[in-house]
Amino acid sequence: MLHLAFAAFIGGCGDGVQVSPAAHEEAKLSPEQELAEVVKKAASGDARAQYTLGRAYDKGEGVPKDSVKAVELLQKSAAQGDARAQAYLGTMYAEGEGVPKDSVKAVELLQESAVQGDAQAQANLGVVYVLGEGVPKDSAKAVAWFQKSAAQGNAHGQNMLALSYQDGIGVPKDLARAVEWWRKSAAQGTANAQWSLGAAYDNGEGVAKDHAKAVEWWQKAAAQGHVEAQLALGVSYYRGEGVAKDVVLGYAWSSLAAAGGEETGATVRDAIESSLSANERTEAQRLASNWKKGEILVREGTAVHPAPSATPDARSKRGSGTIFLVSKTGHAITNQHVAGDCLELRIQGRDDVVKLLIADKVNDLALVQLQGAVTDTATIALEPGRLRQGEEIVAFGFPLNAVLSSGGNLSPGVVSALTGLGNNTNQIQITAPMQPGSSGSPVLNKKGEVVGVVSMKLDDMKMTKATGQVGQNVNFAVSGQTLKSFLDAHKVPYTTRSSYFSWEKTAADLADEARKWTLAVECWK
Repeated sequence: MLHLAFAAFIGGCGDGVQVSPAAHEEAKLSPEQELAEVVKKAASGDARAQYTLGRAYDKGEGVPKDSVKAVELLQKSAAQGDARAQAYLGTMYAEGEGVPKDSVKAVELLQESAVQGDAQAQANLGVVYVLGEGVPKDSAKAVAWFQKSAAQGNAHGQNMLALSYQDGIGVPKDLARAVEWWRKSAAQGTANAQWSLGAAYDNGEGVAKDHAKAVEWWQKAAAQGHVEAQLALGVSYYRGEGVAKDVVLGYAWSSLAAAGGEETGATVRDAIESSLSANERTEAQRLASNWKKGEILVREGTAVHPAPSATPDARSKRGSGTIFLVSKTGHAITNQHVAGDCLELRIQGRDDVVKLLIADKVNDLALVQLQGAVTDTATIALEPGRLRQGEEIVAFGFPLNAVLSSGGNLSPGVVSALTGLGNNTNQIQITAPMQPGSSGSPVLNKKGEVVGVVSMKLDDMKMTKATGQVGQNVNFAVSGQTLKSFLDAHKVPYTTRSSYFSWEKTAADLADEARKWTLAVECWK
């Protein structure tokens, strides 16, 4: 059944702009000066500034939340034909959030935005036609809009198109095509698509049956709080299908599903409970009560042991790391030591192979190419040289990915030195904790801009032998300036920050953003 929810606009209508490799110079403004500048431009009738300020008031980002001011500014911007404002305001009317629900106005605004090519508006307009809200139901028109949105790489449009193929709504039923579009959407982090793709693998519908891959995708969705995926994991652990049998994790996952409102979660949990000892029940309840969004459940002293895949490969996985997307055309960055010697690079949970384009051994950078369209990308710091010693940073990546969160890990720290090992000016030293798999992780400042790429951790044993002292949390990253020069040299059209609202963000917001464009990569030989 089609999951008829409007996509959230957070991240889908951001204010980053695509720039040429020779990025232009922007005035160095403080956040207060940036706010004054955008307020001035909005007052003078600048449509983009009106949209940006209106969105900020709606979200409470950098200014106090004020729905009245938000709507007023968005209406002014939309009236001038700004597609983002039309899409944003149209969805507000469709959902009745911040304004009285008005399906007719929603359709009018979404239509105006969609015909201008806004992918999010196209996806949401398709949902309107499925629901028949403000327009007569028309599955053919719905699919036409889903196809336009999906072709631009919009994750919501891709998921809706997959569901259309699954149910045969507006198109002939085609489970293989459904899997194809779920895979694209799931890779961008859409929990519903991850759940559906797992179900396809579990049932062998549109793809060869593979319980291990089903579990892998359900873990990603479950970590985001998807209750059906949590229940499916509970059953999988209880039966030992696709993963080693573990009644404690089976009980814990089904408990989370029940707490989240999944109708059969409590029934499954209670059925599993009879097979638990008192100690196991206590442990399972502790795991469930301590779970936080973004985590997968792991018992102390154990690792995740998937069952053997039904589709073995002659090559084997020899290592893993992190990559992050830097362009809408699929360019991504990792370390040379992660990608340089691999026969194949694969994104975890996906079948397509990543192409290695450039390997720079001197600076430990690698440029790779992903298949398909891309919606979300990292924002590269426009002036990385402004990074200061002592400045707070975070690294987001996939360390120890078989044990830690499949949704990525955020590691806070500070810039401890502006040079690296042996005063290497192409590196910076950071205190954010690193583990195997962290290599290639983006290092972000508090505005969410990439200011480095995690590269290496000082070997404590070698340090002890060489100096007689143990290095404490000494980690290095390729500097933001080195990264920017690398991208410019290879003519990568990366994204830089607009001067509008370069506000500092919470750690939770930084994680939410980075999760959209950071992926776990596997090295196969």
